[in-house]
Amino acid sequence: MHIWDGEFFPTFPLVPGHELAGEVAAVGAEVEGLRAGDRVMVDPTVTCEGCHFCMTQRQNHCLHWNAVGVTRDGGFAEYVRVPAKNCYRFERVSFSEAAFTEPLACVVFGQDRARIALGSQVLVLGAGPIGQLHLQASRANGAAAVTVVDTVESKLELAAKLGAAHTVIADGDLDTKLRKIARWGFDVVIDATGNPRALAQGIAHATPGGRVLVFGVCSPDAKVEVSPFDIYRRDLEIIGSFAIRRTYDRAFQLMENGVIDVKPLIAEKLPIEEIGRALELMRTGKAAMKLQITFDGAA
Repeated sequence: MHIWDGEFFPTFPLVPGHELAGEVAAVGAEVEGLRAGDRVMVDPTVTCEGCHFCMTQRQNHCLHWNAVGVTRDGGFAEYVRVPAKNCYRFERVSFSEAAFTEPLACVVFGQDRARIALGSQVLVLGAGPIGQLHLQASRANGAAAVTVVDTVESKLELAAKLGAAHTVIADGDLDTKLRKIARWGFDVVIDATGNPRALAQGIAHATPGGRVLVFGVCSPDAKVEVSPFDIYRRDLEIIGSFAIRRTYDRAFQLMENGVIDVKPLIAEKLPIEEIGRALELMRTGKAAMKLQITFDGAA
């Protein structure tokens, strides 16, 4: 929705769609290792590999950063052109699952940044697709207990099925309920809402020495009031996590081998002709989970 609304990055006209998988229709003359008919998922990030940030392994901050479906035409089309090096072959999963590798790769990078230690207590704010991925990834990283907060009961029910130790409805009594679960605060707090108010509330529940991962995408002009003294006194780390940094293969391995289950996170598959309805469902909050656009009944 941020891309569709032109809030950052895009230059129009643009075909969006940065979470994608498909079948190779043709390859360039110099391409090796790929052929027509291969089923591939696509890392959308296109970097120069020659600037300061690429040379220091921070490709997500490439000075010439581009992304399929963000700054160049993407997957909401029958055909899309992508660099061969960004394609990863797959065989054992569906196109729908393979397309989920992009958000999962972002989550893996965020988890790397958050440094979840064995036995940690983790708080995840937001139980949408990203929050559910962080829940599963936190458990895979060794969290002793993951608490998930949301305003929608059905999303919390899914979180419980996916392994949340505690689920909490976000209401006027949220602070009290969280203090009962973690009296001294949580080792890691992950904001997957993109809501500044939720982020500010989450910071208050980080334990001294804890880490707060700012993962949800707030609007560029959003502000959060934070006390510098509070950060100093409580030894807090506030951590950002932008896009992907060499995490695509690990993300797919987690999914392909069943460590992280993405199938329950796909609410509906729609043909390209219904993309308008899909966007409206997202905008109004009526999408239960992830919506996917498909072509020719691809599964």
